[in-house]
Amino acid sequence: MAVILEPHAYGPWLSSDLTDTEDLTQLLAPFPPENMKAYTVDRWVNNPKNDGASCVERVNE
Repeated sequence: MAVILEPHAYGPWLSSDLTDTEDLTQLLAPFPPENMKAYTVDRWVNNPKNDGASCVERVNE
């Protein structure tokens, strides 16, 4: 499952020093929906063989 973290949590989440379950759980706070942005991408992203920046490029509808 994917996780969306606040910028302040990037370092601790990636740190191999943080192993306490309780500390890790505190990083998993709900991400505010008002901070999320959505846009349409090309159907090309649906093929698992495709990889790269073009998978997340915005397309006009």
